Amino acid sequence: MVNIRHIAKITGYSISTVSRALNNKPRISQSTREKIFAAAKELDYIPNSKAVSLSIGKSFSLGVIVPYEASNHYYDKIISSIISESFKNGYRVTFLPTNYDKELELAYLKMLTAKEYDGMIITSAANDYKTIEKFRKFGNIVSCENNGESALSSVVLERRKAYEPILERLKKRGIGTFAITFSRGPLSSVGATEVFRTFSRTVDRFSERYTFSNCRTFEDGIKAAEYFDSLEENVECCFANSDEIAAGMLTYFSSQRKKPPIVIGQDNLTISRALNIPTIDFRLHSLGSEAVKVCLSEKTEKKVLKSVFIDRGLFDGESPWFLDDKNVPKD
Repeated sequence: MVNIRHIAKITGYSISTVSRALNNKPRISQSTREKIFAAAKELDYIPNSKAVSLSIGKSFSLGVIVPYEASNHYYDKIISSIISESFKNGYRVTFLPTNYDKELELAYLKMLTAKEYDGMIITSAANDYKTIEKFRKFGNIVSCENNGESALSSVVLERRKAYEPILERLKKRGIGTFAITFSRGPLSSVGATEVFRTFSRTVDRFSERYTFSNCRTFEDGIKAAEYFDSLEENVECCFANSDEIAAGMLTYFSSQRKKPPIVIGQDNLTISRALNIPTIDFRLHSLGSEAVKVCLSEKTEKKVLKSVFIDRGLFDGESPWFLDDKNVPKD
């Protein structure tokens, strides 16, 4: 394999001069630089990326810690925007799945010490942020969830202010029993806990009984609807943690020939537009791109992204199709 020693031998320059030229360091004449680059091209020289990183102090690569190795609607949208924003800035991204394994997450963070990444984005952490904060001196770390009093940067979703106004308006309409689904569990992460506490504060008699965990797919939405339907209390409104899950819930009630409760989705996906499902757009694409911007800025920032509720007629007298009695299947 060709290295800078071969280039030095052919050109007659020292190894240090060749290294400085190839890494665009100053105090190298243009003619010398051109001769060295010509020799490198002739020899098909490919620079060692780690060596270059150490010499210029940058790897032009970001590590992104994600909790799952499989597809998940929530993280898929964040990942897509991280890729797009990184590409625009000339950065590579490496996705590092943890499955919420604390030791594995720490092993990834230690890669910052070896300068493998210029910074890291954590979409959801397994360790507490005080532990993660110790790695901050090796590279900028940005979390996509509330990291509390940590000195780390964060770009987070406005969850409490997203749900509270909707819940209050529905309560004024006489809706009293609410349910909600979670991708893991109601107390499994910082974001999930915030949502659960918002419902507990806002809704009378709300408890874990009205939650359904490990909900990630259309089929999980069917299972969630079946569970809520089995409760003795009549659930009047269900908040799904994605539009796909909301569609699965509606499919269950349709298959049972039952009028469904109000179902509100999340993410404003095509399926919610097709089925006219009310949805909360948390702007996940902005979450990923903003996290990259903050990470590359090398500054400490804490940003909160405002959500948008798309009611699709829920509050303006134009009821969605699934609230209309005439659309309930008949025997």
